[in-house]
Amino acid sequence: MVLPRVLTALVLAPVFLWVLYLGNVPFLAFMFILIVLALWEFHRVAEEGGYATQGSVGIAAGAGVALSMVFPGVRPTVPFVSQAPAFAVMLALLLMILREMARKDKGLSMLRLAMSFTGILLIVWPLGYLALLRELRGTNGTLMNGGFLAAVFLVVLIWTQDTAAYFVGISIGKHRLAPAISPKKSWEGAVGGLVAGVLLSLALRELFMKDLFGRGEILVLASVLGALAQVSDLTESLIKRCFGVKDSSALLPGHGGVLDRFDSFLLTAPFLYFYMISLGKVG
Repeated sequence: MVLPRVLTALVLAPVFLWVLYLGNVPFLAFMFILIVLALWEFHRVAEEGGYATQGSVGIAAGAGVALSMVFPGVRPTVPFVSQAPAFAVMLALLLMILREMARKDKGLSMLRLAMSFTGILLIVWPLGYLALLRELRGTNGTLMNGGFLAAVFLVVLIWTQDTAAYFVGISIGKHRLAPAISPKKSWEGAVGGLVAGVLLSLALRELFMKDLFGRGEILVLASVLGALAQVSDLTESLIKRCFGVKDSSALLPGHGGVLDRFDSFLLTAPFLYFYMISLGKVG
């Protein structure tokens, strides 16, 4: 299991980091595909677990919301661009309601609506903030790449924490973190991953993020994001536990599916995005 996991990471990580570096259309297109795949996985495991969804209609509606979130950043001068995601959510809801009205079988209409809209709110909306984070720009020369640096910081933090938690957990993990949700996760792995992530974040700050974060700030921020990443991970585990599946799909050998690999961004990407704009670091 370790070898496929490592081989997949050796292929996926450079590709993801490359498009993250390029930004703009390449990264936004990559994120759009990633979000749609994650949403497809959510619908797949929900159906497999016996929960009715709207299938292709729900995925298409979610894809529209994803499109509204990732591509406005390419043309920031478009009028009302900041309202595009909210408008897309309302259109998605309208589309899904009309689909249920057109069905002969009304017995599962509310379940289909609820599950499909949950996929948008739980998968599409949070992951869209990773694309929005990358495209943020600072107000002066030293912070013009602030969004890119923040996105790199978040990705490195999460990947470091996930990797460290995995290996610490399989090496010395004895005390279960959340046995009812994810029996294999341990407190030892969680703490080891968090410490590794925070230490590497501090090193990144000293190397090229001194203008973006203070030393004390990065320690607190990395700790909060690290904790949120673990809650995000457990959130996806809760979804799979509810639906009775082990992995969201088999798209990524050794990792499961796209949602399994990017679940830690569900809470962390929105948090860091709003942190950055709330403090006026970027905008």
